[in-house]
Amino acid sequence: MFLPSQRHELPDHFLAFANPTRLRILQRLGEVGEESVNDLVAHLRMSQPRISWHLRMLRVGGVIRTRREGRQVYCSLDVENIARERRQLDELLGIKDRTKTRTEVGA
Repeated sequence: MFLPSQRHELPDHFLAFANPTRLRILQRLGEVGEESVNDLVAHLRMSQPRISWHLRMLRVGGVIRTRREGRQVYCSLDVENIARERRQLDELLGIKDRTKTRTEVGA
């Protein structure tokens, strides 16, 4: 069963995906693996404060991780945590075998 704190983490996690800009950031990180905030700003053609705000939402949701190297901050996907949150959602929904479910819905 879920602990009270886990119930709050799951909405934060999926809320992180609920914005087109954040999805573009995730797509970019999926393509390149790791990228600096400055490079994300240049790629997405948005202001640094706006990108940083979206990155914060992604960090709170456990979707990305960051590391600092001097003054640069680098971002990458937190694949392990994304998979863990997906398993928690499956558990919450009572989905035992994801493969079986995909077959049933034709996915």
